[in-house]
Amino acid sequence: MDIECKIKLPIGFSKRQNTRYVQQGTVILVVFAVMMFLTAKMIGVPRYHLNLNQPAFLVKTYPEVIQVLYFNKPEWVSGKEFEGCEYPCEMVWGSKDFDTAKVVIFHGPRLGKINPPKKSRAQLWIMHGMESPPHYHNDLSQWSNLFNWTFTYRRDSDVLTSYSEFKQVPSKITTPNITTQWMKKERMTAWMVSNCGTPSKRERYKQILQKAIDIHVYGGCGTYRCARSNENSCMDILQRHYKYYLAFENSLCVDYVTEKAFKTYIFSPSTIPVMRGGTNYSLYFPPRSYLDAKDFKSAYELGKAMHVSNMKIRKLENIFSWTKTTSINQMIKNHDSWCSLCERIHRSDSYKRLYSNIKFWLNDIPRSACKSPTDLTR
Repeated sequence: MDIECKIKLPIGFSKRQNTRYVQQGTVILVVFAVMMFLTAKMIGVPRYHLNLNQPAFLVKTYPEVIQVLYFNKPEWVSGKEFEGCEYPCEMVWGSKDFDTAKVVIFHGPRLGKINPPKKSRAQLWIMHGMESPPHYHNDLSQWSNLFNWTFTYRRDSDVLTSYSEFKQVPSKITTPNITTQWMKKERMTAWMVSNCGTPSKRERYKQILQKAIDIHVYGGCGTYRCARSNENSCMDILQRHYKYYLAFENSLCVDYVTEKAFKTYIFSPSTIPVMRGGTNYSLYFPPRSYLDAKDFKSAYELGKAMHVSNMKIRKLENIFSWTKTTSINQMIKNHDSWCSLCERIHRSDSYKRLYSNIKFWLNDIPRSACKSPTDLTR
């Protein structure tokens, strides 16, 4: 129903006069409002009421400490990895309170031939591992549709973990001094190794390399000794005596880089690391600062290139130029990785995932995460 409103004008007023008076009144009100605003601003009266007592739902609270259960913690994980992280996490280990744990980490390489425990509703499972696929005691075929995240050295892991990292910051080391120090060393090549039978067949590669260059092998696979319990003493021998160090990996696998090469940069920057593995080393180490076996036709050709007569001053200065602009954190990257994991746990609602076949992911199927050596001919 429409309602019609009629306004009865006073006697003697026309519609035109009424419109004019309304317009004049509107102008007066606008002018008055502007004058009040300017007056309030001049005398410092705030335009808005400040409510300092925010409602409870607007007040930010510090994140709660999340307890993370490590089901089969290896001895090299201390349990203190989360200490000092911005987001608070606390590690406990063992099978106690497994059913009620919100987050559970499993060490993939040591799962063995065991049946997976029953996964509680909404539980978050993480597979952790720093070993290459050939060193897993279980092919993980029984662990499908269980793991939510991966925490490994692989660059396609949900959280990447590494032994160390380089930063572009000035260093106190001077390249000319390192070059001179390298030239004065009286021994050629060292290799510190105790795992003598490996998928990469690095032992066979060393035998071919040794035909062109002198190699001293320390540890269980050689005749030279240094106190393994005192790592600094072994690295001191490297720093004082050897021009090269063989950073050969036990497996030729994608992204697989262990601590061997990193330690050379940290403890013996005047020693040139010689890499052999299945990764792209330029993703991890300063360019031109190492020798990569894959850049040579054979181990014998690599050995000839390592001769002092082939290492000119200019080439050595290029190799050691990283010391001018780059520094390496001594195993700090590993802690950063744990802190990144803790932060992701706090934000787990934003990272929902489930590996339908963790075995396929580990072995990079249908491709292959690891390859057999093809460089064992002279």
